[in-house]
Amino acid sequence: MRVTILGSGTSTGVPVIGCTCRVCSSADKRDKRTRPGVLLTKEDFNILIDASQELRLQLINRTDKIDAIIITHAHADHIFGLDDTRVISMRYNKEIPIYCSNETRLEIMGVYSYVFKNTQEGGGKPRFKFIDISHVENIGPFAVKSFKVYHGKLKIDAYLLDRLAIVMDASYIGKDERKLIRENAESIIINGLRMMPHTTHFSISESLFLIKSLKMKKGYILHLSHDLKHEELERLLPENIFAGYDGMEFDA
Repeated sequence: MRVTILGSGTSTGVPVIGCTCRVCSSADKRDKRTRPGVLLTKEDFNILIDASQELRLQLINRTDKIDAIIITHAHADHIFGLDDTRVISMRYNKEIPIYCSNETRLEIMGVYSYVFKNTQEGGGKPRFKFIDISHVENIGPFAVKSFKVYHGKLKIDAYLLDRLAIVMDASYIGKDERKLIRENAESIIINGLRMMPHTTHFSISESLFLIKSLKMKKGYILHLSHDLKHEELERLLPENIFAGYDGMEFDA
């Protein structure tokens, strides 16, 4: 599969509004981070993992074809771009399947209540078809397994797609879930917010420890804050672990 990091930043994005720190002021394009999102492509089938506020910008000049969307949880930086899928629904005249937990489905329906009401459409509405991820083993050509991780006190979804594990937001992964990753994945995309510990996200050192203990051949860290300068972070990482950046592509 081909993997594209659409957005490598945390919920504020980088630069942060009003901030003039050395990362927010950096001229390095890799320090310009939109909110988190990943695109997976296999056999001309595109799966979008989460839909941030910058989804329109992330997809322009890249693709207008989304065959399925997987949502990890309903925080703003992971679902507020779903409205941008309306142009895709109109162009291809179809509903876009959204795979998520039932809890996440209910939250999305609350945020996007106008989609499900018989009201005027104006510029159109997105067309969603929800599918409970817990009952799914395949999405298009991808083998899929979902599992739970802790994002602070909140339990959210993480995923295995073929041999790639995707943990977009987490601060703790349980023993059984670590075993699942170790036995089924070769590579992992995992969040790493900053050097210092955080209540709802892994720190860089925690992410590195997990990648190593899970025996992953390769690891990719995203959800990066403005505490981290790409060039400096890259120098700290082992040769098989990479700092994500917007537009990064690799095979998994």
